[in-house]
Amino acid sequence: MGLCSLFNHQIRQKLKARIFVALIALFISPMLLGKPNVLLIVADDLNTRLGTYGDLSIKTPHIDTLANQGIRFDRAYVQYPQCAQSRASFLTGLYPNQTGVVGASGLKKDFRDKVPLTKTLPQVFQDNGYHTARVGKIFHQMVPKGIGQEIYDDKISWDERHNPKGIDRTRVTEIQYLGPLVTEATKKSNMNGGWLSYMRLGGTSNDYTDGRVTEQAISILEKNANSQSTEPLFLAVGYIRPHVPFSAPERFFDLYPLDDISIEDVPEFDRNDIPSAHLSDRPYQLDMTDQEKRIMIQAYYASISFIDEQVGKLISKLEELKLKESTLIIFVSDHGFLLGEHELWQKPNLFENTLRIPLIISDPSSAKAGLSSDSLIELIDIYPTILELSDLEIPKYVLGRSFAKLVNRPSMPFRKSALSQSHARVTQPNLKKENIFGYSIRTEQFRYTEWAKGTHGTELYDHTNDSGENTNLSSHDAYQDVEVGLRRLLRERIAESEVSPNQITER
Repeated sequence: MGLCSLFNHQIRQKLKARIFVALIALFISPMLLGKPNVLLIVADDLNTRLGTYGDLSIKTPHIDTLANQGIRFDRAYVQYPQCAQSRASFLTGLYPNQTGVVGASGLKKDFRDKVPLTKTLPQVFQDNGYHTARVGKIFHQMVPKGIGQEIYDDKISWDERHNPKGIDRTRVTEIQYLGPLVTEATKKSNMNGGWLSYMRLGGTSNDYTDGRVTEQAISILEKNANSQSTEPLFLAVGYIRPHVPFSAPERFFDLYPLDDISIEDVPEFDRNDIPSAHLSDRPYQLDMTDQEKRIMIQAYYASISFIDEQVGKLISKLEELKLKESTLIIFVSDHGFLLGEHELWQKPNLFENTLRIPLIISDPSSAKAGLSSDSLIELIDIYPTILELSDLEIPKYVLGRSFAKLVNRPSMPFRKSALSQSHARVTQPNLKKENIFGYSIRTEQFRYTEWAKGTHGTELYDHTNDSGENTNLSSHDAYQDVEVGLRRLLRERIAESEVSPNQITER
């Protein structure tokens, strides 16, 4: 073979090789390339009242199935029990003190005012060749007035954004409030989404915002499955329920007859040892009748089962499109919710049922399924964990810690404590209208809380004997040494959360 022929032969072989690689790229799954698709599902105000977490009164078959197919984390805690503050934190991997999204005014704060160059979780995926899409509420969105808008969204985090709205937004004048309204104008405009309230509008699932969120998410999944592109997908699906006003099609209310609903049995002495700063009472909630309590719990449960249906539709579509085996699925809530514990409702506060959240991860590369982990986890740990499970580099400044190893070894110890903080909703007549902040740590056995560095009260609960946090052991002689140690640990954790991001070094 002459030199010219040999040269042409080599060119043809290289061309064949390139064509072969291109053809492989068209058909090989993102998972095989080391880049799984990622489906992040975020519920709003959802506590751990789910079947998989042991609440047999709740009907959540689809979330329960997801847990059986993945790993359920039983002790995951939020950094801040309010929407904007929590979401800004776990989507950046930074503590609220670092993002600057804190306090009652945090609902309208933008983390980029304090940390403008921070890479959000979807941005890291963007930088690594992912198409990032958001449907519904992922960053903050006022409910109900902000439904269908994106005033508080971080737009640069997404290649694609969708803001569906349904009858639970267009028919807000039909909201049924508990207790007296501030003004008739409030009722007409529905500017106060914090009131304990619900809606019974009838209709089908797709008439509601969350049903339309699901339909839009399914459309994105179908588009991705039918695309010839090898670009992997990061899809964030944000549901607005069970945030007030509780809302769902009527058939979900029918699942929970009022006569079958149990209400919280609050011990008579329970509130006597709770610091005033922690009693975020709204006067009308203290006067609720048992029937009113059942109505609110029913509406909350109905909203949960409605969301469960939506999760089921997403998972079914993944299976139908043969994407489930190449998709990392994360189901989480931004914070919990009180339903009459301590005669308190809603949020924010620093009690267990507000700070503890459901967290489920289904990793297609893991051989483990149907297991649970008791290891302490903070919500900011989700950021580095998702990145590690996707084989992507974690930014050096992120203070969250990856718990990726727990997916395959759920019994491993992880954190020694989980840190949370909140502003006090000051409603007690003996307190001035001032900014009072509380910090709380959860260890394996205890929860310790300080309000305004202890000047407005301290709390110590032993979860070995008091899972309902009904007996404050702070200042009890028998727990003096325990409290001293927890106080020291809390101060260390607070100092960690206050480090400026530009001073954070690689851990």
